[in-house]
Amino acid sequence: MASFNLTVEDSSPLISYSPAGAWFDSPSNDTLLSSYSGSSYHTTSIQGATATITFSGTAITIFGGHRPNYGTFQISVDGQNVVSSESSAGQDVVQQILGTASGLSNGKHTAVITSSSSSPIDIDYVDIQTQIGESGSQLTKSTVDDTDPSFIYSPASEWSVNDEDTFFNDTLHYTSGAGASASVTFSGEAVAMYGTVSQDHADIQLSLDGQNITFGAGANGFASTLHTQVLLYYAQGLGSNQHSLTVSADPQSGTGPFIDVDAIVVYSSTGPGSSTSSSIPTSTSSQRDSTSSGKLPTKTMIGVIVGSILGILLLLGLVFFLLRWRRRRRQDQVDPRSPLTPTLPIQNPDMLEAGLSTRSNGNIMPRLSQNSMSSFYSGTPDEIVLGHSRDASTAESFSSMAYIIASNAVPATQSQRYDHSTSSNVPMRPKQRPPSLKLPAS
Repeated sequence: MASFNLTVEDSSPLISYSPAGAWFDSPSNDTLLSSYSGSSYHTTSIQGATATITFSGTAITIFGGHRPNYGTFQISVDGQNVVSSESSAGQDVVQQILGTASGLSNGKHTAVITSSSSSPIDIDYVDIQTQIGESGSQLTKSTVDDTDPSFIYSPASEWSVNDEDTFFNDTLHYTSGAGASASVTFSGEAVAMYGTVSQDHADIQLSLDGQNITFGAGANGFASTLHTQVLLYYAQGLGSNQHSLTVSADPQSGTGPFIDVDAIVVYSSTGPGSSTSSSIPTSTSSQRDSTSSGKLPTKTMIGVIVGSILGILLLLGLVFFLLRWRRRRRQDQVDPRSPLTPTLPIQNPDMLEAGLSTRSNGNIMPRLSQNSMSSFYSGTPDEIVLGHSRDASTAESFSSMAYIIASNAVPATQSQRYDHSTSSNVPMRPKQRPPSLKLPAS
């Protein structure tokens, strides 16, 4: 699986401090303040005061300070006590491990640190180890800044940009407008949203794929100063398809009007066993209330249906093309030459019947004309015999479909006209007619 760590600062809404007023944010008179992570920490001297961290992952480590006057504490995870220790030390030391729990199932857990004395303790930050994907997959991490075009601010006139260098990429979008919202779409299996926490902020209402939660952003004594680049929200188990995240202000009594967006970080897994299915996300936030619309994303299902239909149409088109190609190939293999016409015994087999008069060897035979017809016969036009004995044949069809042997190619033959004076086979007409029969008058 692809593993990674998340840093949760003491000012993050992922940590819930109780009871109200028992914890103090970053005393400004502490000379060691700048030595803490993010130059901030939360401290309490109230016995029984708790800090609850809701997280998704496989391990958690809590960091704080060790000082000579510090007292004792206990840490439990999912109701099981894992650490009972003290924070006292011979000298001031910061960013020390207070307790850790590992080997947890990759899911949602709750860790609680409790002050067990009236001496001070503090919390600097929390390190969470989590993982996405399946065995053998690799982690892909991408950051989407608040100035990225994928962010949509509505209405745009209600949002402003702060360009101080304490923000990620030196930019921050913020608003105090009622009804203003910021939306972003992304593709990944986990997402972390970063912004600021301050006493003048409103509560934040966040919607991820139709699931809504609301959490505080520093009001009601939670924060006494501005904290930047703070992890405000984290969710995993999203599936690698596209998701939509929207944030807006939810002002309450005692809160300010402001919310802001600095950046989101999207985590994905690649390689063997990468997650591709969509599931209900596991979110990490100290939420005031949580509601769900009950609607799961349908874009993936629609994409699969449309893709399947297009694939089927493409396959049918390919089959149709192959059938037509095979049919044309078979037709091309058939001899296109027409059969011989029985009425034209001297037709050249290599010629078509469509009135062609050229042989395959390129020799052109003369056509029959009125002048040539009379030159081949010795009689008058009335005595000329044309073609065969088929009455349907005409001189025109004969001249266009039959080949005439040229007179210079074959020796001249005897005239086709019968000569009564020389023929012995034809009976001679009597030189005198018999007398006419006269009938008696009636």
